[in-house]
Amino acid sequence: MCTHLAGAIVRTIAMIVLLFNFDWRLGLLSLVPMILGFFSMRKMMGKEIEESMRQYENALEEMNNEAVEYIRGIPVVKTFNQTVFSFENFHKSIMKYKNWAVNFTITMRPPMCKFTVAINSIFALLIPAGILLIGTAVNPQKFLSDFIFYIIFTPIITIVMNKIMFSSEDLMMARDGARRINAILQEKPLEECEFPNIVRKSDIKFNHVTFTYPGSDRKALDDISLEIKQGSTVALLGPSGGGKTTIASLIPRFFDVDSGEITIGGINVKNISNEDLMNHVSFVFQNTNLFKTSLYENIKFSKQDATKEEVINAAKAAQCEEIFDKMPDGINTVVGSSGVYLSGGEAQRIALARAILKDAPIVLLDEATAFADPENEHKIQKAFEVLTKNKTVLMIAHRLSTVKNADKIIVIEDGQIKESGTHEELLSQNNLYAKMWEDYKKSISWKVKDNKNIKNKLKSNLREESKVM
Repeated sequence: MCTHLAGAIVRTIAMIVLLFNFDWRLGLLSLVPMILGFFSMRKMMGKEIEESMRQYENALEEMNNEAVEYIRGIPVVKTFNQTVFSFENFHKSIMKYKNWAVNFTITMRPPMCKFTVAINSIFALLIPAGILLIGTAVNPQKFLSDFIFYIIFTPIITIVMNKIMFSSEDLMMARDGARRINAILQEKPLEECEFPNIVRKSDIKFNHVTFTYPGSDRKALDDISLEIKQGSTVALLGPSGGGKTTIASLIPRFFDVDSGEITIGGINVKNISNEDLMNHVSFVFQNTNLFKTSLYENIKFSKQDATKEEVINAAKAAQCEEIFDKMPDGINTVVGSSGVYLSGGEAQRIALARAILKDAPIVLLDEATAFADPENEHKIQKAFEVLTKNKTVLMIAHRLSTVKNADKIIVIEDGQIKESGTHEELLSQNNLYAKMWEDYKKSISWKVKDNKNIKNKLKSNLREESKVM
């Protein structure tokens, strides 16, 4: 691209020099429109246009991302009989791109018109000048041949100038693309300790931890201090966006804290090698990622040197046998091919099998039953018993029934710890957790009443049908 631009500039300079080889007067006249065109072209190649190109790429990227999200959400849109306008973000991104394109076109119209008029006005100068100069020429025949040369040759220079303009536009887009790639490449990985310590225990401590996500001015965690004893289960509860997932993400150093420290076995996580840290932690998050490969390879992913027997035993412990039984190739069935997909609860059980196979001493569970139906939730709970046995567990959940028996329950709100204690202790405090528990019991009673009403209605309908018969 730079080569094309440089070549176009060199050719233009060479052509301009050639203009003065035959008749300097006609050459000078031919140069005037090109100079005017060049100054008009500069307005379409400056810093402002480069910034516009960056905005164009941003708008296009946003629209593409939202289009993908919309396509993924089509089943939901169709289910509720909605249109594209119900997918607000997609509609906004389209309108944003449209507004940008219209505004950019309006901005570019005046300089583009001036450029086009300038480079095409050469004949308006050459023809009158030729008529005037031929009468004073010493050799009219030679002057006429030179004049014909300028008439034919000069428009070629305008074509080259057009190429310069379009090449510079492509170069600006390439520069913006390179800037975006460099921004990713220049992201510094988290620093590792030169002489890391070996982790011997699995207790976890947060000591006055404060953390803010990059680009945000709001603290995600504000002076958090908590302890998870080795072999105990601690549950995090609280409103969405309160900081629960952030706490779980900081333990394996997905991010580094702004202040304070996190320790495992008394050792700051910054002083533990990445390999050792990952070996000590298993994850089962809300959004489960399964690779487009066999269920067997998906489970084995957590421990590449595992034997087939170990993989199958982990799958059994995670209650996955029923999943394999209905698959065309059992545990060797490839996920995502030939229409083979798993439900949210089934995918979670595969993820649990993966975590059980890894057998790490610390287990992080982030909304692991979020997408499970009652049947899958029961099986997932049985898998939890195997996964969490004799492990240090940090559990994040909205369903209070899943955390009632935890050794400690911590209520997080706005990045701060509001309450902590056992189920009974928190109920006796009669604060946020007690209110959440009351709301939970009411929802259960509503479900029971609804179920009774449905059963009574069914019985009534059956009686009516029997009378008719």
